[in-house]
Amino acid sequence: MPRPVKCRRIGFIPGVNYFKPAGIPLRFLEEVSLSLEEAEAVRLKDIEDLDQEQCAEKMNISRPTFQRVLESARKKIADVLLNGKAIRIEGGNYEMTNEICCFGDKYKQANINSKEGVNLMKIAVVTDNEKTVSQHFGRAEYYMVYTIEDGKIKGMERRDKVGHRHFAGEEGPHTVSHGPHGCGPESEHKHADMASSIADCQVLIAGGMGMGAYNSMKSYNIEPVVTDIVGIEQAVKLYAEGKLPNLKDRLH
Repeated sequence: MPRPVKCRRIGFIPGVNYFKPAGIPLRFLEEVSLSLEEAEAVRLKDIEDLDQEQCAEKMNISRPTFQRVLESARKKIADVLLNGKAIRIEGGNYEMTNEICCFGDKYKQANINSKEGVNLMKIAVVTDNEKTVSQHFGRAEYYMVYTIEDGKIKGMERRDKVGHRHFAGEEGPHTVSHGPHGCGPESEHKHADMASSIADCQVLIAGGMGMGAYNSMKSYNIEPVVTDIVGIEQAVKLYAEGKLPNLKDRLH
């Protein structure tokens, strides 16, 4: 019987977990996955400037194991930088310093600062006017991104969003689908571009969206929530309080 994998202890989860080369659509990029324990190894050694023995002790692993984790992380980062790839920080076999253990891809993207005991998350809302929730995910012009700290709104910002008009001049065959709206390879590429500017968010709120877009967001570890609430701030507050139902019957 194989020995169970021991959780590597980490004390930090990045608030931004996705990086890509500027000016290149996601559909043209190869993606590299950096585990959270690999990111922690780089942080301890290259940012905190600790020696290997101190790093290994903080992660509750042996020095040889720490060296393997660090080498794997540095090789991935070099590959991304030198070969023009995208990198996503997620998953792994780790435990936070508060002893919460998460395995593999079951990691729920909540940005937790365990040292200060603060629970952080980011919620993106599609909009055309910065005040109301857009009724169509694909056509919306912007995202309003809210930072939630311990269930309360602590900040917000507007971000540009790739919409249908950005693809109007693209040439190529159209994907014919007899299934739910927005499914197929071409649609998946578009959804990836739409999600690129909210890769650090855990939740996406929209007034309506296609089933293909809904499933694509879930595959990027972004929870899509469909609502009939009109006001952005009201929808965000309700979600933070756990009172915003997901109206999946509004999918098309």
